[in-house]
Amino acid sequence: MTAQISAYGRLVADPQTRTTANGNNMTMARLAVSLPCHTGQNGEATYWLGVVAFGKQAELLAKHQKGDLVSVAGNMQLNQWAGQDGVQKEQPQVIADSVISARTARPGGNKGSQGQATSALNHARQQQGNEYDQRPPFDDEAPF
Repeated sequence: MTAQISAYGRLVADPQTRTTANGNNMTMARLAVSLPCHTGQNGEATYWLGVVAFGKQAELLAKHQKGDLVSVAGNMQLNQWAGQDGVQKEQPQVIADSVISARTARPGGNKGSQGQATSALNHARQQQGNEYDQRPPFDDEAPF
């Protein structure tokens, strides 16, 4: 049995690319994921997640850099090793089946800043001024 995971967060360092013994591309990265936590500062805690990608997904992950927003999905596993001090260590990681950039584009094709997925909507609202109707697309007074 495997555990599937989807995570969205920022890369904490530039991804590292390597070639496996059989010639396949492999890219490794670390992702900082914000999680709701009632005991954390501002109601959030940071979860550190390792990401390993192979083949085409490795190429996609390697195009990113520190600070980029990335969404990954794949199988969860626990990476265990002995540290230099002899203490057993472990880190959760995802073997990525999917790597999606969270970079956005502004209207007109210009690159937007990271994490501004609503910039196109905000731009449309500014264009329309006060005419933007925020009511739901249904009539509340319809008889049932």
